[in-house]
Parts: sequence; structure tokens; C-alpha cells
Amino acid sequence: MTDKLVPAYQKMLGRVKEVLPHPQFKTLRERIEAAKEKTVGLEELTLEEAERIGDYLHRDVEDAAQFIVGTGQALTDWMRFDLELIEERLLEMFSLMVDHTRTELENLAEQARLATEWNSGEITGPGTLYCDNCGKILSFHKPAYIPVCPNCNSTLFKREVEEI
Repeated sequence: MTDKLVPAYQKMLGRVKEVLPHPQFKTLRERIEAAKEKTVGLEELTLEEAERIGDYLHRDVEDAAQFIVGTGQALTDWMRFDLELIEERLLEMFSLMVDHTRTELENLAEQARLATEWNSGEITGPGTLYCDNCGKILSFHKPAYIPVCPNCNSTLFKREVEEI
């Protein structure tokens, strides 16, 4: 893994936000695809790296939007920590993407397929993950690599706690 992927996550999030007003991009997947193409075209990432970051972005934004649609709660409830801890620009980009995606999910709820697992070594955006094995809480205030669980060395995480 290279250290350029974490900042690339945030940069691609910004690029996804840039294409929001363009009507030719109707879905989150199309917006992420446009951001990936620009990133690869500028030779900032390889196609494989851009695909990985795009998958991480899609998973995180769609999960947050689904949470809001499904529970009626706010983004702060999904993140489970104070939004003041997040950089203002990142919060604005992420919130805007979540809002657009929430609308997309409300219109296409039956087609929304969410990733439910986060694995060590992947990059995640802001939010809280729970170890699937022991329930250990990991909070992310900015994009970062997901480590192995510091409590039990598990590599699988989820957003919601299930009975353990």
C-alpha cells in the first residue's frame, strides 16, 4: 500500500462533488467513474488504485445515505462523533454527496446494494466502525487506512453493532 491513497480518497471525493451539477451524471456510480477517469488521466493514480478508492467512496457514501434513509437520523448519528472534529471542507463535500445519494437511494431503494463489510487495509472515510469479532469501536475523523482490531487482531468491521 502506498501513502498516496488516503489523500487520493479526499481528492476524489472533491472531484465527485465537482460533477454533481452536471446532468449527464445521474448516479453516484457515474460521478465516481468520472472522478476516477480524471484521476487516472492526470496520472495521479493507476487504474487499479483509482478503482479501489472509487469502491471505498461508493461504499462509505452509500452506507451513510442508507442509514439516513432507513433510520431518519442525521449524519452525526451515522458518524457517532462530533462533526466539529472533521475538517470543514471534507464535511461539506461528504455531506453534499450523502444528500445527493440519499435522494438517489430514495428513488432507487430496491436497487441499492450496500457493502456491509469493511476490512483492514482498506481506506474508509469519516465515521465509526465496530470490530465484527469483539465490538471494539474505531472512530475515523478523516480518511484513513483501517487497521487490524487493536483488541483482538480481527480484520473485519461493520458500521452497526450486532449482538456479539
